[in-house]
Amino acid sequence: MSAPVIRIALFLLTAAAALAQAPVPVGTFIAGNCAGCHNAKVKQGNLDLTSLRFSTTNAENFARWVKIHDRVRDGEMPPPKTVSVGKALREGFLASLSTALVAADKARYATQGRSTLRRMNRYEYENTLRDLLGAPWLQVKEMLPEDGEAHRFNKVGDALDVSHVQMSQYLAAADYALREVLPRSAQRPTAATNRYYARDQGSFVNKIAPPFNERNAFAVVGQAADIEALKKTGRKTVGAANPEVREQEGVGLVCSAYEPVEPRFNQFTAPMAGRYKVRLKAHTMWMGALKGPKWWKPDPENISKGHRDEPVTLYSETPPRQTRRLGSFDVHPEPSVAELEVELLKGESIRPDATRFFRSRPPGDWRNPHATPEGQPGIVYQWLEVEGPLVDEWPTKGQRLLFADLPYKVNPAGVTEFQATDPAVDSRRLLTAFMARAYRHPVPPGDVARFTGLAKKAMAEGFSFTEAMLSAYSGILCSPGFVTLPETPGRLDSYAIASRLSYFLWNTEPDPRLRKLAVSGQLRSPEVLRAQARRLLDDPKSQQFVSAFLDYWLDLRKLNINSPDGTLYGDYYLDDFLVESAGDETRAFFTELVRKNLPARHVVASDFAMINERLAAQYGIEGVDGAAIRRVPLQAESVRGGLLGQASVLKVTANGTTTSPVLRGVWINERILGRPVPPPPPGVPAVEPDTRGTTTIREQLAKHRDQVVCNSCHSRIDPPGFALESFDVAGGFRDKYRVQGDGPKAPGIGKGGHFFEFGYGPSVDASGTLPDGRKFSGLQDFRKLLLADERQIARNLASQLVTYATGAPVRFGDRPQVEAILDRTRNNQFGVGSIIEAIVESDLFLMK
Repeated sequence: MSAPVIRIALFLLTAAAALAQAPVPVGTFIAGNCAGCHNAKVKQGNLDLTSLRFSTTNAENFARWVKIHDRVRDGEMPPPKTVSVGKALREGFLASLSTALVAADKARYATQGRSTLRRMNRYEYENTLRDLLGAPWLQVKEMLPEDGEAHRFNKVGDALDVSHVQMSQYLAAADYALREVLPRSAQRPTAATNRYYARDQGSFVNKIAPPFNERNAFAVVGQAADIEALKKTGRKTVGAANPEVREQEGVGLVCSAYEPVEPRFNQFTAPMAGRYKVRLKAHTMWMGALKGPKWWKPDPENISKGHRDEPVTLYSETPPRQTRRLGSFDVHPEPSVAELEVELLKGESIRPDATRFFRSRPPGDWRNPHATPEGQPGIVYQWLEVEGPLVDEWPTKGQRLLFADLPYKVNPAGVTEFQATDPAVDSRRLLTAFMARAYRHPVPPGDVARFTGLAKKAMAEGFSFTEAMLSAYSGILCSPGFVTLPETPGRLDSYAIASRLSYFLWNTEPDPRLRKLAVSGQLRSPEVLRAQARRLLDDPKSQQFVSAFLDYWLDLRKLNINSPDGTLYGDYYLDDFLVESAGDETRAFFTELVRKNLPARHVVASDFAMINERLAAQYGIEGVDGAAIRRVPLQAESVRGGLLGQASVLKVTANGTTTSPVLRGVWINERILGRPVPPPPPGVPAVEPDTRGTTTIREQLAKHRDQVVCNSCHSRIDPPGFALESFDVAGGFRDKYRVQGDGPKAPGIGKGGHFFEFGYGPSVDASGTLPDGRKFSGLQDFRKLLLADERQIARNLASQLVTYATGAPVRFGDRPQVEAILDRTRNNQFGVGSIIEAIVESDLFLMK
């Protein structure tokens, strides 16, 4: 026996003893099936098993052994074409290695726990301040730095570091929030109801003034043109002189809201942050076309009743053009009033947007894509009515929490000052009560003394009682007792369980009922815990969980990170309603899975979609009208069931100009199948789709896979990506690529009102072959192949939820518990709601 072989044999015997006692020792398996390629001389795949030791303390080493386990488990190694491994031999090796890996994880958990101590991320911090201070309109998230991410989520302690810069910004956000909830008047604000007529708003009527044929807005009374106002008499409105006519006056638009046509009710600005009821009176219209060669221009004198409903979105606006979506509804041919209850910030005004229409982007030679020789649709805005601010209690929740019943004055500059009877006594009383409410666990006695001392020091330095208290409160809201989610190794106490449950399913602090159960210790009961999980999921606050979870699992937060190319995709460019509806669809879809406890396979394939009229038009589904998202049954042959056919997913996996099977393939492997893909080797260039259409992406990838170092991963990445090639950058179905360059053109009028042209390139081929040899001809076939292993779809979903819920990924030692969760939910086909309940009752959730 040669010296190198002896060294290998000695190493393998040592490894076998170190790793496990099993029918098939690890060393024996590696010697007979792996060492021929993975040794110091050959080192295939940059892996030398003759020098790889097993270390429980080295994370990189541990991950390497997990990868070895998984590749053998999945049949990828040893290569089936070169080495034949019997089932018993393979399973014996996996049992040996698995025993060692699980034991290593358990040993680490005993001293450290699964999860790392973490702070709140900025989503959680904003939600918690809103609930703590009773101020649902607070906006502090954008004041804070971006959170780090690990294992795709912003909830993992390893990535949520704390720096001086971060704490400075948290301090500024806390100070801002506290001052926002101080009273601005000595008396309870009175809810006023004010009406703002469109004909009084400069942003509307200024567009009526240009020459007759160049107007962008049109004077209307009732269902007809206001001929008198159209004449050059300078009259804009009858005003109070004729209330009956006044009520029928309006301004008609055939375009959406965009520069230079930016309608807004600028006479209204919110006097203070808070809750308001906003009512819009409007109706749709039909504008006849001008006679002659410019038939696409509307005739201001030829207005009649609208032919259909039109969706309208209301935005709040803060100059310059900072908008927040408030809500959407349908406007009808007959005048009607739509109402939204909204949270507004001080100084915000209201901008309406007829979202189906084009956006009049400069230069001004636009053409309405909805125009016909007979006319075009439009909408008439009549008035906006605002009721508020609506104050449910006075003093407010935030004021009572901060200063209880202390008297106060508001000086002419708007500064609020509270008067203390005995500053030392009052400060201690208030801070003790505040910390008991702000902390989500019993307050350590030393914390009260520390922050009382901070307030005392501030007053000694000349600060007023109010300023000293705000300083102390800000310190509390940045302290570890508030910002972090403390957990100790082992089984969680009832306070930590309450926080885990609330930050999992509400993304905010525990409510009074959870706190009461935590104090009594009843949350340790599986029945109570299960009932509370159901209660939280049934509450509207669970949408905070849905949004935050999908923002990171599916990357929905990136929906607006790029815009469709104005040359190739002018029909999508500036279509905010499409993007907003796409996000709404995915959130409503996941909510439906949870609330109805639908099987996890719906992630891949479902017989329904949650869509509105805009998405139905994008998907080619007939019979869906209106702005509201609703459940719509799908035909058996539809490509839209499940996440993979949704516009949101297809947009976040494209760059606005092209689609790439590589990006989409990696996304499907990692987000839907739970199969991580390693990063590309250094120095290997990315494959960029050819927008000129001279080669297809499939041809480019075929050449790429000729490189051995690339093929091992791309054989797994590319097929799922090919399955989505029938969808463009915004989720539209296609059978040919859009390309630039010479050749036949397909002209159109874009959402910006301008002509665009694109060429038709090669035909789309959405077929592929999976690594195991199974073939598919398109997405429908591909979904059937995925559903052959429904348990893996459920396993991935459960793993993603565990990571989000506990702030720690599913490590090797956690896999048996994930399998137990799947076993519990198998009889109801891995219902999504049941998976969540099973996670909450598992040791993964109940132990650090």
